[in-house]
Amino acid sequence: MHSEVSLRSRHGRFGLWLIGCLLATAFPVSAMAEPAACDRGVTPEHDLQATLDQLPDDDSRQVLCLGSGEFQLDSMVTLTRNNTILRGEGRDKTVLKMKDGVSSPVLVLGDAMHQQPSRKIQNVQVESLAIRGGGESDSEFFADLPYLSNSALVVRQGEDIVLRDLDVRDCRSACVLTEYHSRDVRIENNHISHAQWDGVSLNRAGPTALVGNTIRDNVAAGLTVEYLQSSEIRDNVIADNGSHGMYLADAEHNDFSNNQIENNGMAGVFLTCSVRERDPVLCWDNSFSRDNTFTDNRFNHNRFGYQIAVDDAANCLGRQTPPNVSRGDTFKNSPNEEPAWDRFGRCIAFEGSKTL
Repeated sequence: MHSEVSLRSRHGRFGLWLIGCLLATAFPVSAMAEPAACDRGVTPEHDLQATLDQLPDDDSRQVLCLGSGEFQLDSMVTLTRNNTILRGEGRDKTVLKMKDGVSSPVLVLGDAMHQQPSRKIQNVQVESLAIRGGGESDSEFFADLPYLSNSALVVRQGEDIVLRDLDVRDCRSACVLTEYHSRDVRIENNHISHAQWDGVSLNRAGPTALVGNTIRDNVAAGLTVEYLQSSEIRDNVIADNGSHGMYLADAEHNDFSNNQIENNGMAGVFLTCSVRERDPVLCWDNSFSRDNTFTDNRFNHNRFGYQIAVDDAANCLGRQTPPNVSRGDTFKNSPNEEPAWDRFGRCIAFEGSKTL
């Protein structure tokens, strides 16, 4: 069983890094032609958490509209109510900002009070606002609830979630984190940057659509995956991240298409396993990323294009064809790095991909 605790896998991920030196219509939540009318409004002069807590305790849909200005927060905002829309006046007008020096998540969707969420949160949208995290605050984890990372926007066991038209920056851990088997999550048309860890982190995620985002200037990876299944990652710009553009551990049956992946410190795409032990680095059995299709992605000026990290427990042996395929990708100053296939098997096939 893979751990839900991100700290252990992070340490292991860096160990592997060192040794390595479906479609949108399938998602039940879709864009509405016209925004739903506001049921209630709140301005920065009022208590956002209290306003959320006063929404009707029933299954009715509620639209809470956040006015323009900066909501100064000294503790995280939590939303546990289903069928709720949080909408700002625009990501250049409405800002949720954690006060300087506070080590905390900014917005948590779902049950934050238990390490294993007690129930799902369903049918929630957050759109048209900016979120500013704690930046370089003291701790990556929330002191009162140490299983909770100080990511800016956290989705915990969510289902049918839309995160759209957001500007999320200055995050102490990840900027956007989904965890505990969140599924049918759509992360669309957002700007995500300046995380002290990864821009977007998907931890044991079901179907997810990551579409049309700009994810850049994060200390670690632009996107990191610790098990992701049957998802679509397309039309994103993933650039200028400190380690990898995309770090894919135990990712299966996913489509990656038309992404611009450039100027990342290590690989544009790092294909690997889920880490069981970090010293020495050992993988969970049969956890290497597999059955993924990469189509028409553009790799420019990364240290590597694809970089493959496998071991004796998680590899590509015993397959008639490689489990991953690159079709029509282009590589400019992004050489691919692959291990000794006679020992580990071939892990990726190239069909019509070319170096420019």
